[in-house]
Amino acid sequence: MNTKQLEILQLRENKEMCEILKASGDKSDVAHTLVHKLEFISEYKKSDLLEELEERGFVITESFVTEEGYNGLLFENQSTTELDSIQALTLWLIALLDEHDARYGGWITEVVG
Repeated sequence: MNTKQLEILQLRENKEMCEILKASGDKSDVAHTLVHKLEFISEYKKSDLLEELEERGFVITESFVTEEGYNGLLFENQSTTELDSIQALTLWLIALLDEHDARYGGWITEVVG
């Protein structure tokens, strides 16, 4: 999947997730802990990526290995779940990760009511 296809898919999933949160009584204008997932295609630029994420306020929370053998990370930040905010954050993360040979795997959060 190329970057443009990933963007389209993720933006669609963001919209669905925000609708589910709203239907569950979520307060989208309140800060949430968003947990994001990434997979490294190559670890050549890993340290630069981690440094940039941390400079932007993200916290690295967990490392893992995918079924395909790629190394990955979970990282989190505080953000609202308003669709425009989520869409902008997602596009920024996809571009940043692409620059650092990593692939964005989406986000999760809990309902804040």
